[in-house]
Amino acid sequence: MESGGRRLIAGMNPAVFAIVFVVVMGGVYLEILPNNMLVGFVIPMVIGGLFIWLGEKIPVFRTFGGPSLLCIIVPAVFVYWGLFPQSGVEIVADFYNGYGFIDLFIAALIVGSLLSMDRQILVKAGIRFFIPLLAGVVLTFVVGGLVGHVTGFGYKEAILFVIAPIMGGGIGAGAVPMSEIYASGAGGDPAEYLSMLVPAIMVANVLCIFVASILNGLGKKNKNMFIKGFSGEGEILRNAKKNEATEPLRAAESKETTTYSNLAVGLMMSGALYIFGYFIAMLFPSIHAYAWMIIATALVKILNITPTVIEDAAGDWFDFVSKMLLPCMLVATSIGLIDMHQIIEVVTNPAYLGLTALTVLLASFGAGIFGWLVAMYFVESAIAAGLCMADVGGSGDAAVLGASERLKLMPFSQISSRLGGVIILLIMSILAPLFL
Repeated sequence: MESGGRRLIAGMNPAVFAIVFVVVMGGVYLEILPNNMLVGFVIPMVIGGLFIWLGEKIPVFRTFGGPSLLCIIVPAVFVYWGLFPQSGVEIVADFYNGYGFIDLFIAALIVGSLLSMDRQILVKAGIRFFIPLLAGVVLTFVVGGLVGHVTGFGYKEAILFVIAPIMGGGIGAGAVPMSEIYASGAGGDPAEYLSMLVPAIMVANVLCIFVASILNGLGKKNKNMFIKGFSGEGEILRNAKKNEATEPLRAAESKETTTYSNLAVGLMMSGALYIFGYFIAMLFPSIHAYAWMIIATALVKILNITPTVIEDAAGDWFDFVSKMLLPCMLVATSIGLIDMHQIIEVVTNPAYLGLTALTVLLASFGAGIFGWLVAMYFVESAIAAGLCMADVGGSGDAAVLGASERLKLMPFSQISSRLGGVIILLIMSILAPLFL
């Protein structure tokens, strides 16, 4: 966005943003701020706004999800070095958990993404696409877990802290609810679990982009390099009529402009389904309320229960939260939950890094092979069902598809990131109490 030839920062003219930033951070470092929801909200918002702007200004770095990485890494490093006041840490941490911002964020992502997804994608093409997607999941869990056992890392540990977070749909919609599920199933602090989940996700995201670039290069050299139907140059279905593979998967026709009432309706829908999840969890406490919310929302969508206007409203709320509040969530996560001591300890483990790379390769190879078996191109299936399952979600999908020059696969990547991540959360809500 441009304003007077200057790029906006968090929707503001740079000069105005600079004043806001100095005021907010001045209050933080003078330690004069009250611990309430408003202050907890604005601190990570201004920090996130700055880091997103900085990340977008770096040409190569932004391709690798740089803006989000700055938001999730730099604040935690500042806290680790003692450069961020402890009172500010407490305010942000209380806002994140104590005031329930993370519950609002997670409910918006899960409910909004599922209800706003094109039902045609979910019902028609999604059935075939789930074969390579699930193949990647099974291969990573089985083979990756066995390798973890053989190397001494541990079968359960490999699944809990490497494979599941990588395949779980990113940080906001994957690692964060996963840490809550772990804490709910075994007790303890979600922050401790989250610090063990995030490193694998961040490393895997970079690897996914590199692998996507390599697959793209191989496909350009020879469309039938290893097998007939190796690369479809962006088309995912083999032997399909022109546009047959993509036409049914295009997003629904543009809806009317988002209104304030749509945001309110979307908030109420996500809240209602979130609460419904707790109703069911009261009857079946062995499965986390998040999982029940996911199941209920998926059924509402598949059975076509809600009117289109309600689905559009849920989608508008999802768009607002995921686009405008994502930097806030990432920074709040970084300041309030990420423990750099634990991260440094984890990433210096060669077995951990090896399992991370293996998970990305298994997800890609498994999805590619099984996609090819159901008449998809290997490269497209490997990227859309494998790598887009193992990256960090929305921004990761864009980076992976951009690096592979296959942006037309975005609808499929959304199935991987949204529904694939949902499947992992459902699996871990069952396995976590058994493994921990």
